[in-house]
Amino acid sequence: MDYWILLVSQYHRKGRLNNYNQKDTPANSQEMNSRMRPIHFYIPGILRFGIFLLLIIFSLSIIFTTNKNVQIVKTLAVQSLTNTADGLSLAVEDELQSAREKDSSGIRKIFSDRIVAYALIAQKDGTILFHTNPSLKNTKLSGREMEKWIKSGTRTNRRITLGTGIPAYEFTWLIDLPEGSQGMLQLVLQTTEADKMIRQAERMWWITGMLIFLLWAAGISFERIFTRRIKTQAERETRKRLTLIGQMTASLAHEIRNALGSVKGYSQWLEEKAEEGSPSKEALSIVVTGAMRIEALVHELLLYSREEAYQIERVELAPLVDEAVAAIVPGRSINTELNILAGISVKADREKLFRVLANGIRNAIDATGEESTIRISSHEGGKWVNLYIEDTGEGLSGKDPDRLFTPFYTTKTDGTGLGLAYAKKVLEGMGGAIKLADRIAGPGAVLTIRLPNGRIK
Repeated sequence: MDYWILLVSQYHRKGRLNNYNQKDTPANSQEMNSRMRPIHFYIPGILRFGIFLLLIIFSLSIIFTTNKNVQIVKTLAVQSLTNTADGLSLAVEDELQSAREKDSSGIRKIFSDRIVAYALIAQKDGTILFHTNPSLKNTKLSGREMEKWIKSGTRTNRRITLGTGIPAYEFTWLIDLPEGSQGMLQLVLQTTEADKMIRQAERMWWITGMLIFLLWAAGISFERIFTRRIKTQAERETRKRLTLIGQMTASLAHEIRNALGSVKGYSQWLEEKAEEGSPSKEALSIVVTGAMRIEALVHELLLYSREEAYQIERVELAPLVDEAVAAIVPGRSINTELNILAGISVKADREKLFRVLANGIRNAIDATGEESTIRISSHEGGKWVNLYIEDTGEGLSGKDPDRLFTPFYTTKTDGTGLGLAYAKKVLEGMGGAIKLADRIAGPGAVLTIRLPNGRIK
């Protein structure tokens, strides 16, 4: 009998040693878990990146094409004015060479087109030989303006604004006068039609903006729908897996509990009969502890795998927190600082929320250790209420927060890995959320529990 007890004791200690080794190498465990993730785990991220990349490429292409078209229309508008000015200048030069001396009726007829704002022909000394305004004929231009024309070469063109505020385009040429000398032809054309073309082209930016908006709206909607579909499929698979686990545990729990009850009962009886300080008593104590741990694991597995039914009601937060603290803290050298807003309430299943709070407080105490402090506070913001459970332990120490909510993943030697997984399951079932992160104000971690505000209907 003593031989079997010692064998169980050694086996149990070996298991504990393996647990410690696993705890000391969390990086290897996380790397292995990341390698074993199914391909559908990465599909939403890959899809999101691909869609956003395509949207950016298409948006830039549309913007580039629109800008190119607008620039082409502007160039064509200016080119149209330039061609009109070239035609008028050639016609004027021909008229000057063939017309009778001082006969300007032909030139006036050429410039009678309504696109012409005004035109003039001047000699190099600045004397105006022709002007569309007859009263300015034989007047003189300033010497500075004539010098500027001569230095500029045979032809200049620029956009100007007339004294009436109307935009126009000014063209200036050196032309041959009938006496064999050179003169200046200045032609100012109205840009009303050209500007109208440019404005119509610039309206394409509104169409481009709407097109890009619709493109992004369609892309984001597609991404959301597809991601939701993947998430729904993953949740369906999770439910199937949980259903299978529930069926397995339900069928095995009865037999396990019966056998475990016998082992625990006989071990406790033998432990009571064993002499104090004997190796047998120590070994039997280990057996009883292991049996109780297996019993707790079976209980938590049944709790996690069963299909939950929620009784959502308005729950006062402060009394429930006090009740959870009273159930966990007594008998421990722990200081608790409570800062729960008076009258604050949440919409939740009271029994399940109590279980989540008790587990969170227990985890905070385990992380902090004895002779330390945990803080529990709340914050009400709009339709949500956040409850914070803070400890001053080592924090996450590089652990992946998401992995901590995975079933059977634990860093404790005596943990089952189902506490946080169960909390995540029931809180999401109640329309809430849970998050674990390092504290910003100092060492330790903070567990954030979010639930709908009970004051908002």
